[in-house]
Amino acid sequence: MQGFAPILMMRSGHRLGVSSHEARLAISFLVGVGPAAALMWVSLRRFDYPMAPKALFDDRRVFLAFAVGMGFGVFASVLTIFLSVMVAAAGGFGGTLSLFVVALFEVSFMLVYLNRPGYRGRFETTFYGTSLGLGAAATLTMASAFSLNPALAGSPELAALLALFAVSMALVLGSTGSLVGFGTARQQALRYFARAYLVRLSHLLILFFFFTTQDVPVAAASLVASLAFAAVVYVFVYREILPETLPREIRRELRRWPRETKRPAKESE
Repeated sequence: MQGFAPILMMRSGHRLGVSSHEARLAISFLVGVGPAAALMWVSLRRFDYPMAPKALFDDRRVFLAFAVGMGFGVFASVLTIFLSVMVAAAGGFGGTLSLFVVALFEVSFMLVYLNRPGYRGRFETTFYGTSLGLGAAATLTMASAFSLNPALAGSPELAALLALFAVSMALVLGSTGSLVGFGTARQQALRYFARAYLVRLSHLLILFFFFTTQDVPVAAASLVASLAFAAVVYVFVYREILPETLPREIRRELRRWPRETKRPAKESE
């Protein structure tokens, strides 16, 4: 979420420079896409060859969803900036209310994309939801990294905070995308939409002090708490939601697959 960039800048005392645009873009790309791409590999590798007899999803749809998520992240960043300006002008409880709007906007987009006829009722839609959420996380983090790039070299604490923020965003948005995808795969879209919304809203509320306070220990505690929350949700999704999306016969086949691959080697000996 791009809104925390000005706050971190004020804490560090660094001004944004106008150094090489290409270098800034390259570093921002690595910071944003790196954790998201790594998490996508971790999440989906169990369902692809050689850990499965064959790929259980369409690679083209996975990467298309990631690209669409990245494109959506641009609009989400613009919405965040707009709401930040509106909240600054209005004051009061506007900051908290804006988090409800941001969470609703993000999860609603996931539902619209994943609940189309070509995706609804198909078990692999859960995997496309994972990729969609991770693409959005990549762009949202890239926007923040691009703003902070000139200050990172002289402020290691900013680099550490940004890295934690990138991982937290990837974990929670990958999880919410999986939940929405699971709901459309099981044709229980509204039920899992509500769960994904509560997860994303809770994550934003935990990050509230990170976005607003200038007290560094409080901001760091807020960020670490968001990372812990996102990790717990992701572990649940990784262990329960992703395998559960598979039909029962495919789950049985996956359990047998490692043993079956060892048999020909033993017989040839």
